[in-house]
Amino acid sequence: MKPAAPARSPAPQKGLAKMNSSSSGRRATLACIGSLLTLLSGAAVAQDADFSQLPIYREFRDQLAAQGWRPDAGFGLKLPSGKPLYRFPEVLCGPKICHARWVRSGTEKIVTLIRGDLTEEYRVSP
Repeated sequence: MKPAAPARSPAPQKGLAKMNSSSSGRRATLACIGSLLTLLSGAAVAQDADFSQLPIYREFRDQLAAQGWRPDAGFGLKLPSGKPLYRFPEVLCGPKICHARWVRSGTEKIVTLIRGDLTEEYRVSP
């Protein structure tokens, strides 16, 4: 019985086949980098956007109440003292976006808000 021949590595690619495989890998890498740059530039624009023209939530909140909507005070987070964690008890926030839950006649309404900085008013998202 003959010993098994050692496994051969695949034949090196030559010519056009080698160029096509490295070229497609390069294109994929460039596409990934381009996508990443697009996402990052979009995030920077969104972060620097001027939201001052959007409605102030405090005023919008008064309009909802006048229309018979009630804020869902159990929706937002509370501190151990029972005080709302955010400015309003019906609001639940992430780093930049908040949601406020309102109820009227068994129907719920979720209002998306832009949080802004700590000193800025919440704004109603379009």
